[in-house]
Amino acid sequence: MSKITIDNVEKALPYLDKINSFATKLEWVEPVYITAVKAHKVFNNDNTLTKNTYIDSMLLNSYNQFKTYSPIEHIHSRGENIETTAKHIAEVMLKNYIHLPDIDKKDLKDYMIYLFTEMMNNVIDHSQSSIGGYTMAQYYPTHKSIQFSIADKGIGFLENVKYKENVKDEVEAIEKALEKGFTANKTNQLYGSAYRNAGYGLYIMSEIIKQVGGKFIIISNNGLYRYNALNDKYEKKILDYSFNGVLVAFEFKEEKINFSMQEMINFLLAEDEEDFY
Repeated sequence: MSKITIDNVEKALPYLDKINSFATKLEWVEPVYITAVKAHKVFNNDNTLTKNTYIDSMLLNSYNQFKTYSPIEHIHSRGENIETTAKHIAEVMLKNYIHLPDIDKKDLKDYMIYLFTEMMNNVIDHSQSSIGGYTMAQYYPTHKSIQFSIADKGIGFLENVKYKENVKDEVEAIEKALEKGFTANKTNQLYGSAYRNAGYGLYIMSEIIKQVGGKFIIISNNGLYRYNALNDKYEKKILDYSFNGVLVAFEFKEEKINFSMQEMINFLLAEDEEDFY
């Protein structure tokens, strides 16, 4: 395969150990695969490069402010690390929207910071990944879309969910984790930023992506769950190999955002009395 995207990344994941042997043949690689490569190499103490200019520039963290992608960021702790990283990635993406009205820029920034922060917090809260997580985003001018991805080498969804729910595999665990109000935490207390609440992060991410006509993928060990709003299609399957960790990516277009982040949260949590954002 010459192109690795959010739509076919699972076909390339079994060959992460051999990435250096075929990377030069790749014509197109998206963040969903770059973060997987980074996490895999760090976990295996592999400092070798792939000889693919784009991939290697990401692995070396050689950020160019004139490019449409953010550098790979290392997520290793709660609080300032995550807040700073989320804001930085959002600011890098916003550079591609210089002609956007200020009110729309604010809406876009709010969406990005919320979504980025939620996905990063999930790594710290649940993954038990010895290397933390690795994340990045990229803007695609042709489609005017943003793709965000994060990867860890932790225990996955099933290990987190099975203590609370009767689930038999990773796919069922992902489905359960996407349900409104579900949390793998022992308690549902508020934590982190004022608008965060355990049990709503993944649900809100998935619902926002549906509302704005985007797509997302969650791979947990050998389980895959994917959604594409273009055709309102869900794909769920057990893979014949394990990623040995979690890979999450989503993609959306700013032009599809018709509500402020506050309005979206209120809409998605309409039946709840407390304002979480």
